[in-house]
Amino acid sequence: MRVTNQELFDILLRYDRLRNSQLKRATEEISSGKSLLFPSDNPVDFARKLRFERLVGKLKRFNRNIDLTSSILSTAETSLNSSVNLLQEARVKIVQVLNTGALNGEDAKVLADYFRKVAEYIVNMGNTRVGDSYIFGGVKSQSPPFGSDGTYSGEAVETTVSVANGVDINTTFNGGDYFGVNRVSNKITVVEVLNRIADIIESGNLSQLQTETITVDLGDGAEDLKLLDAFDKGLSRIMAFRSILGTKERIVESLKTQNEAIALHFRELQSKIEDADYASVISEYEKAKTAYQALLASIEQTQNLSLLNYFVK
Repeated sequence: MRVTNQELFDILLRYDRLRNSQLKRATEEISSGKSLLFPSDNPVDFARKLRFERLVGKLKRFNRNIDLTSSILSTAETSLNSSVNLLQEARVKIVQVLNTGALNGEDAKVLADYFRKVAEYIVNMGNTRVGDSYIFGGVKSQSPPFGSDGTYSGEAVETTVSVANGVDINTTFNGGDYFGVNRVSNKITVVEVLNRIADIIESGNLSQLQTETITVDLGDGAEDLKLLDAFDKGLSRIMAFRSILGTKERIVESLKTQNEAIALHFRELQSKIEDADYASVISEYEKAKTAYQALLASIEQTQNLSLLNYFVK
């Protein structure tokens, strides 16, 4: 049966579309480096690829949260560490005062001022901010959690973010715990003691330092303690939470390394599914290109067809 010019043209046109599609596909694989481009390529593998992408994205979000919490934890630990260092120096002064029977007017003023300055510094550490957030105010982070006398007005509820599956780390803290707030007075215990000592020194009745007591409750029951014992209890609480912050810092550092390793593993699995074999793809590209050029040459040979002339010129 004789093939008409129109039928020949239709055949060539169909092959033109096929070869062009093959060439386009090979070009896309080379440019993207991926052999899995559309769900229709392999529905099962494409679904697996999307799942790995979601998992990697989740791990990236975890590590962004870790970067945020690392900065906050570091700032919080620095605040507590600075507080502990100064309070340990102040404790030496307290012991000296307790062992002193009398002070002249000038020495008394200097010591009283010193203890009040230390108390003021501790309050300032409790009002530490990261950006616009008072990190020791719990969820109430937009205003200073501690008053000038050490009274706590923050919240016990803390804010957290996820840094791994099932692991949340603070972005704000309950300052009542971290600074050892006395539940009886609602004041930072060490600040309460320092101000009480300063008051007694200013009164001139130093013997009262030996007998004065403060009722202290840090969540373990109220008890009447002498000034140095109350101070030590408050200081120990701050030191304990400083240690907790250090532990949390080490945890998030370890989690970040772990998250990065898992994300790399997922990316490798994803790569095995979707990455193109460059040698194979380039070979297919060259084959498609050669076939397409041959097809164009065949079309050129039929240029006596007026309709074909219209399409190829």
